[in-house]
Amino acid sequence: MTKSHRVCLLAVMTALTTPASLFAAESLAPPPAAIVAGKPVPVTSHADQQVLLQSSKATLAVNKQLVHEYWRTVVLGGQAARAAEYLAPTFVEHDPLLPSGVAALQRYLGEQVKAGAVPAAIPGLVTLIAEADSVVLVQVAQYPEPDNAAAFYTSARFDMFRIDDGRIAEHWDSSLFRAGQTVPDYGADSAQPVNGTEGLAQHALLTNDDPQLFANKRLAFDLWRQIPEGGREELAALYVDELYIQHNPNAATGRDGFIEYMARRPESPIESWLETPLVAMIAEGDLVVQVLQTTRVQNGVTYQVPWFDMFRIDKHRVIEHWDTAAKGELPAATPGGPLGL
Repeated sequence: MTKSHRVCLLAVMTALTTPASLFAAESLAPPPAAIVAGKPVPVTSHADQQVLLQSSKATLAVNKQLVHEYWRTVVLGGQAARAAEYLAPTFVEHDPLLPSGVAALQRYLGEQVKAGAVPAAIPGLVTLIAEADSVVLVQVAQYPEPDNAAAFYTSARFDMFRIDDGRIAEHWDSSLFRAGQTVPDYGADSAQPVNGTEGLAQHALLTNDDPQLFANKRLAFDLWRQIPEGGREELAALYVDELYIQHNPNAATGRDGFIEYMARRPESPIESWLETPLVAMIAEGDLVVQVLQTTRVQNGVTYQVPWFDMFRIDKHRVIEHWDTAAKGELPAATPGGPLGL
């Protein structure tokens, strides 16, 4: 396909509705909002949360239900006293803005969240996916426009949970530090560092008994090795669909937008593993969530925090992407820039 053909094809995407060919009805992701060539697509929520609670494996459906009920009851409903119903006695927190341990988290939530009615659904829920003992909850995040605090743009918020014996044993999230924010000192109840896997040991995180889920995880892993980390944006056609839908607010929709964004990263040797430690790779249906260990500095203190990317796979190509980027966050390996796709 010539460049002129690509331009014509992407021009079709300026319609006020999403082309049906870009979305599978059985997807665990919601249909995307209206697509405009050259711009990121707003993040939207799923219309049927009960569908997201289902799974072909009964254990995964139970884990999803646990997380969904915990979020509605404790986090949104402010029922802090009920946290122990959902959290393991040895609960570990990885968000440095939150305390670790059941009692400490209960105290925090009791102070921060007003108790009220438990909502039947989670507002702005994008998707809920599960694999093995992990559940990932994705929500619409809204941030004020840098040049107009009265206007907002969207990104995504991610929360990941490890389930053990019917309780939430561990939690990671994508909370961003705000300028000038002070991280609380919780003493012995402080959150635990985020630790990822390095080198060839990362390959174990790609395994799955379902060959399609394994292939989807491998596709996302190889894309990241070769393009964001290797700086080889010329390989995009091997991994990215022509009509790629981009939700990162700093990049444009379409494969050409992906290539332009990736071209800012310097070329480096391609390894058989990710240079950035890999925390998790979770896949269900047509979605893959990749979690990386990254470093942030807040008021002179260095923290290890997770970075989340979610990919929708269609016909062996990535056709849609979400991450937690705010406006102004630059690509990985760009001078001064953290991660972002």
